[in-house]
Amino acid sequence: MTPHARRRAAASALLAVMWLWSCPITAQSPTTTVKGEPIIRPRVAPPSSEFTTYVEGELVRVSIPSNWRELPGSNAVTFAPEGAYGNAGVKSVFTHGVGMGLARNDKRNLQATTDDFITSSVLVNPSASRTFRYGKVTIGDRPGLRTILSAVSEATGELERIEIFTTLLNDETLFYVLAVTPRDRASDYAGTFQRVVRSIEIIDCDPRALVNRQIPAAPVRLCSEHALSVTR
Repeated sequence: MTPHARRRAAASALLAVMWLWSCPITAQSPTTTVKGEPIIRPRVAPPSSEFTTYVEGELVRVSIPSNWRELPGSNAVTFAPEGAYGNAGVKSVFTHGVGMGLARNDKRNLQATTDDFITSSVLVNPSASRTFRYGKVTIGDRPGLRTILSAVSEATGELERIEIFTTLLNDETLFYVLAVTPRDRASDYAGTFQRVVRSIEIIDCDPRALVNRQIPAAPVRLCSEHALSVTR
């Protein structure tokens, strides 16, 4: 496949409205469709030192280890190596890799919205009294938050480490990244996850301008007909 064709194929991954409020996950790969029945293995190939660049939904450009497979869903995209993705009951999950997508922002505040996202979409049995400790990071060219959680993998029953990054788009939609690995392999993946997150470029636009056919007052890039749309 040519680079142009790969970019066009990758762009379809995030074309739908991307909400993750329908079912809690522990590193779930939402509505991913994979031919056959993938088998999750306890050990997988280490991340390649060679990276491939993808453009997702005309919204995000990101570099991913070349031996990780792109798994588009109706509301997100997951990148994981063979043996690291499959099903746990009715859920699609992954044990090693990166997932990214969008989530609704009702609070109009990055930390409060991230709290809600983690409680509603990442933790299977969230505690109402649980608080999260965040560090400040930069994702793309904008401020973001980072936190690390420990959880029990629904796929393997083993402890896993979930590193969560969030930031807000121009229209205040939450953009998130989940970096997942078994806890005893975290140090082996730290450098890869850092490189992936640092490679992220957010190609922002104003979807309201597309809907209303109006040019916004602020100088922002207008969405094309094939760009990600967000429904309020």
